[in-house]
Amino acid sequence: MEPPFYPSVRGKLLLTVGFLAMIMANSQENPGKQFKMTVRNELTKDVTLFWEAKTDDYRREVGLIKSHGGEATFDTFAGHLFSYVHEEERHFVEAPAEAEEHYVVLNANEEDIIVRCSTTARGLKDIERLIDFHVRPNWSPKGAARFLSLVRNKHYDGVAINRVVKNFLTQFGIPSNPETRLELGSLEFQDDPNVGIPFEPGMLSFAGSGNNSRTSEVFIVMPDCIHLSSFGKEPWETPFGFVGSFEESVVTDWYDGYGDMPPDGNGPDPQKIYPENGYEYLEKEFPKMDYINECIVVKDFLDEEL
Repeated sequence: MEPPFYPSVRGKLLLTVGFLAMIMANSQENPGKQFKMTVRNELTKDVTLFWEAKTDDYRREVGLIKSHGGEATFDTFAGHLFSYVHEEERHFVEAPAEAEEHYVVLNANEEDIIVRCSTTARGLKDIERLIDFHVRPNWSPKGAARFLSLVRNKHYDGVAINRVVKNFLTQFGIPSNPETRLELGSLEFQDDPNVGIPFEPGMLSFAGSGNNSRTSEVFIVMPDCIHLSSFGKEPWETPFGFVGSFEESVVTDWYDGYGDMPPDGNGPDPQKIYPENGYEYLEKEFPKMDYINECIVVKDFLDEEL
């Protein structure tokens, strides 16, 4: 059974022998090291990917990539140009000059991808508030893709907002399902290149503990953050989005009375959340903790309604 954290296999691309031969034959246009490039389609419609010749108007079809997170991985060379058409407009993607591998998200005009979540507030389970996360794949392609995959696989439904520290950060993402918690260690994914987006209050990033250690835990930079300059110094800390209408959002209404995790505060110890009885520990020791009830990728549902 496929782990719930990985993108659906529905978007895998079948490359023809002819396309692979063409890539090799034209590599002399851009001599350099061959590397793997992954293309993810976050549009609401399937797209056909084309390889573009730079010396003339010739293009050749590579294959179809499914919508809503379909992916294709293939070998290419530095400088090779690809294109796709969305809403009657052609968009282009170029393989970078130097790379061991490259990951790119197709999102046409780089519009934000909205993830909407319902949460509790002020430590009261009978209060429900909505929050919008604006995901920007061009900031952190792998991070954005992982977050969207986790949302679609219902990973964040029912998760505890287990670390709320005023003027610092809020963190969530340890799954409520104990079996899923045990899988996290094997589901680490690679860091994104830092494209120079500075952290600001309201921004989202995956948490980590070392190179290529990100899994599912996400943090939000809180208002009036006193340690703002400390974010982004580690390679795994790259923002992939931000909270919409941040100052008016529910973030400031999540219960923060427990403080940071030990030894800096009296909040939950993450090492006690991961075992099988971890959520029982939270319910017993931290009854006022807030939770995320449910998350969706908004355009997935808008597309279904149409």
